[in-house]
Amino acid sequence: MAGYGQTYPTQVHHRGASILSIEVLPGKVSCGEGFSIWFNAPRPNPNVHVGAIVGGPDSNDRFQDIRSDYSHLEPTTYINAAFVGAVAPFVGSSTMLEHGYPGVLSTTSELQDICSA
Repeated sequence: MAGYGQTYPTQVHHRGASILSIEVLPGKVSCGEGFSIWFNAPRPNPNVHVGAIVGGPDSNDRFQDIRSDYSHLEPTTYINAAFVGAVAPFVGSSTMLEHGYPGVLSTTSELQDICSA
């Protein structure tokens, strides 16, 4: 998972992570420039894609942090969605009860009132 731990992936295969922010580089970056200047750069991404889960190690449990190795460094929907779906109920229920959201019960007493009605 990018951005967590001491040895997280630094070359995530993601255009937004591997090219400078628009605040730093305000001009348009074409596909060709993105590929030739940023994609092949052997340095860490300028933007950490915090929380992105990448493919992980190969079948021999080796992991090379090389941006071009997309099968192991791309944060795909099918990997991240499964994690978010599994964790969301745990995070969402406590957060909603603590902070409240529009249309959502904001206190435990409100929930108890409705359940006892």
